[in-house]
Amino acid sequence: MDDFLFHALIICIPLIYGLKEKKIMKSVFLLVGDYWHSAESIRPIVEFLFNKDEWKVIFTEKPEEIYNLSTKPELVISFKDPIENDQIPTDVWCDDKWNQKLFDLVENNGTGLILAHAAVTDLERTHCIVEKMIQAMFIMHPERCTMEFIKREEHPVMDGVENFTFPESDEQYQMEMIENAEIQVLADTKTKHGVQPAVWVSELGKGRICCMTPAHVTENLTCDGFTRIMKNAIKWCSTD
Repeated sequence: MDDFLFHALIICIPLIYGLKEKKIMKSVFLLVGDYWHSAESIRPIVEFLFNKDEWKVIFTEKPEEIYNLSTKPELVISFKDPIENDQIPTDVWCDDKWNQKLFDLVENNGTGLILAHAAVTDLERTHCIVEKMIQAMFIMHPERCTMEFIKREEHPVMDGVENFTFPESDEQYQMEMIENAEIQVLADTKTKHGVQPAVWVSELGKGRICCMTPAHVTENLTCDGFTRIMKNAIKWCSTD
């Protein structure tokens, strides 16, 4: 073996092994921020949910940034109300162009989708996200009160989840499932106002969807029970 080839091998072998050992990062598009739910109230959950060595987190208040993604994300999570400021007459920000992008990611490319809390509100019954993704209508929520989380069915999203009470008072969303909804309800919330569906899952084309109604306050978003549910939902929704 001549000197040139020998030295070339010495240089290349570590590079080859380094490429094999390098992890491929997953990415999540995490959409937050509206009149009632500040980005900073949700930001603390990032460190609870995502290992920085495994996930690239695109944390944004701007829905239009979804058009700038260089690669298909493994996951889209939205906590953002479709009406950014319901104190003034405002159209929903998820217009036809945005809807088309989201549906293409989920239905055709297998991106997982988690719609949480405000993200399941304020859309018309005929909106495509309601009809195909949420499959439920938000009615209202009473004032904050003590709220329990009650597991209903076994499912990967419910792995290791036990019934618990949220540490702080929170909003119990009143939801009405649409007719012929193709969903599996996994858990409920229970308050003095009654029992309401809290977590449900479905599939759309190649993609998996998880919708959940909790939670409003940071202390509840970061409590052990809720973060376990979120971690499970992230794993289930982002798995091929």
